[in-house]
Amino acid sequence: MSTAGVGGAGMALPWALVEAEPPSGERLTVRTALPGRHGDVLIGVDAARRRYLLVLVPAGEPSDLSERSSKGIAVQTVEMTVSDGCTDRFVEIACLEPQGQTALDTIAIELVGALEAGASIGRVRLVQSVLAKWRHFWSGFGQGVLSKEQQLGLFGELWFLSRWLSPSVGFPRAVQMWRGPTRARNDFETRGLGIEVKTTSRIDGSHVIHGLDQLLEPGGGALLLYSLSVRDEASGTESLPRVVDEIRARLADDYATLSQFDATVYAGGFDDRLASEYSKLELRIREEGLYRVGDGFPRLVPQSITGGVPGGVSAIAYELRLDTAGSWMLARTPAAATTLLADFARSP
Repeated sequence: MSTAGVGGAGMALPWALVEAEPPSGERLTVRTALPGRHGDVLIGVDAARRRYLLVLVPAGEPSDLSERSSKGIAVQTVEMTVSDGCTDRFVEIACLEPQGQTALDTIAIELVGALEAGASIGRVRLVQSVLAKWRHFWSGFGQGVLSKEQQLGLFGELWFLSRWLSPSVGFPRAVQMWRGPTRARNDFETRGLGIEVKTTSRIDGSHVIHGLDQLLEPGGGALLLYSLSVRDEASGTESLPRVVDEIRARLADDYATLSQFDATVYAGGFDDRLASEYSKLELRIREEGLYRVGDGFPRLVPQSITGGVPGGVSAIAYELRLDTAGSWMLARTPAAATTLLADFARSP
């Protein structure tokens, strides 16, 4: 299933027809969002010409919801009597600022597509998952273009998720474990296990480690380090948009996991509108490997500094070269890591 950022091209919602019949008082003028498509998604306007998106909640489904996701949107469940005289419950998404109207259209198109595809999750949860993916539009915050280093970091996490972790634990579990964009301690986490992903395009394959905790094992658990070395070259066959699209294609039949993936990848700063720009960074995989971090591993941790970090020192970063860490190497290929990653993920 295409993402809403690109899947809505060429689809126009009939706002002109709705706005041609403005209501009075607190009433709304409503129409089907996409005539001839799924009739449970409506668009509407109020007397102030503020735009709304309404999603019908089937009878018997829990629907209590009232939240203000950001300064540009308000979401709640409401009871509304439509033209046939029946009163139904709807999830109401109110667009509070004109600059959010384009995103509202995109969300309407994605919701219709999800319902037509047979999304099995409840309507309220469906709306929440779609809104989470587009929250940055409502906030008015422009993330801008990711730097090369940020693109490499996100690419590395997605490459590990797709090529290494998902064959071991399955895509749904792998997506659940992916925590890097949420500013968690490690890029992938589950009970008793942390996995740190480091990607570099440096010729010597070195990585920059930030802080004394980044390579510190979680309490009572294990820490793995996945190292990915890439080269930026015109003949490269990999890119950030390509791996995003590959994962989305694999999740096309699992809407809940796809929504969670998209929400996380957007939290990492990825924007589909900039895909052509990100495609310019073409990569070739040079070397990769999975390491078990433990005693003796070449790293700095709090215990490495006698007496603790001196007062006034607020940040520590150092370079790590893994050519001296062969003793801690677990696997050089995804196939060699399939069983051990599954075992680590099952450990309490």
